[in-house]
Amino acid sequence: MTSFQKSVLDGLPDSPGVYLFYGASGELLYVGKSRTIRSRVRSHFTTRNEGWLRRRVKRVEVCETAGELGALLLESQLIKELRPMYNVVARRRRRIIIARGALDQRGYIVISLKPIDYLDLRPEAPVMGIFKHHTQAKEFLVRAAKEHRLCPKLLHLETAKRYCFSYHLGHCDGACMGEEDPAAYNARVEQAFDARRLRAWPYNGAVTVEEASPSGLRESFVIDNWCLLESYRSTGGNAEPFIKARHRFDYDSYKILYSYLMDASNAGRIRPRTLKCV
Repeated sequence: MTSFQKSVLDGLPDSPGVYLFYGASGELLYVGKSRTIRSRVRSHFTTRNEGWLRRRVKRVEVCETAGELGALLLESQLIKELRPMYNVVARRRRRIIIARGALDQRGYIVISLKPIDYLDLRPEAPVMGIFKHHTQAKEFLVRAAKEHRLCPKLLHLETAKRYCFSYHLGHCDGACMGEEDPAAYNARVEQAFDARRLRAWPYNGAVTVEEASPSGLRESFVIDNWCLLESYRSTGGNAEPFIKARHRFDYDSYKILYSYLMDASNAGRIRPRTLKCV
């Protein structure tokens, strides 16, 4: 470890937050997050296969957060807005693929794929599944057709005018031509998509997540239907806006919020208004 790297580590906090690596010309190289910033940055400086990155780092900035959720959301926002050179995968604009289901004139669920930037929830065309890219979606549909005897024509994998090819192979029960009971077919569609479905918001209205650090930093996040509505932070004085809220569904934020809210160890930080009755 160089003297520069040692001096950087000496000035870093061992607390949650986000760190930013800059190069010789001030270019932003990398944005990361950790529950313990100093330990994570140290690992970058000492891990053998990250020599390509640490040789380029000439300046490190940090933004402490009160807890894990703040670090996760802030990192996601900064990567999208600042586009660091080496956050290659995460900085790409995410046009996720959704599978929507709609009933045709005979009562069968027909699936259509659509690339989107942000999700609009429509009761008449529910989201059956969410995918990272079109290839992943198509592979899932092909597998679902085989495992659940679904019709490739109704999944928009084929455009046959009459029976699908799978019907002639004995792998489809004739839903494409109205020969199968729609209720039975639709039940298999629902079962096939269960693992890919957008999980229902488990609260009646918004919840507030509050995190606090030993240093007195406090952060509050108001969340509803997997969307960040408001975010504030304070250090004993007045609360100020923290992370920009988009008020729209974002897949990256959904994964962060779902993982955090469903973790039982975080229950004490969540103040729901009313839980849904199941």
